[in-house]
Amino acid sequence: MNVAKLTLSVSPVLVKKGKRIAKKRSRSLSALVSNFLESLEEPVNSLTEFTPQIEQMCGAYRLPEGKNEDDIRFNSLIKKHLHV
Repeated sequence: MNVAKLTLSVSPVLVKKGKRIAKKRSRSLSALVSNFLESLEEPVNSLTEFTPQIEQMCGAYRLPEGKNEDDIRFNSLIKKHLHV
């Protein structure tokens, strides 16, 4: 695997914490940082792009017949604040 060196500026307390966690997991601190960075999602570039998790949920909920999102929101707020 091709790797590049990276210098990070973090507090000494954070370095100790990172090394302690890395040791408990039998990994290097570099491996922990690499795994963390790989786990980050890329930011959504536009309002029409969704993460894969959101894509899976699209269409999973159908509004009741004759209702729109504003009706649902209004009824929920009435129930929440007026305890109806």
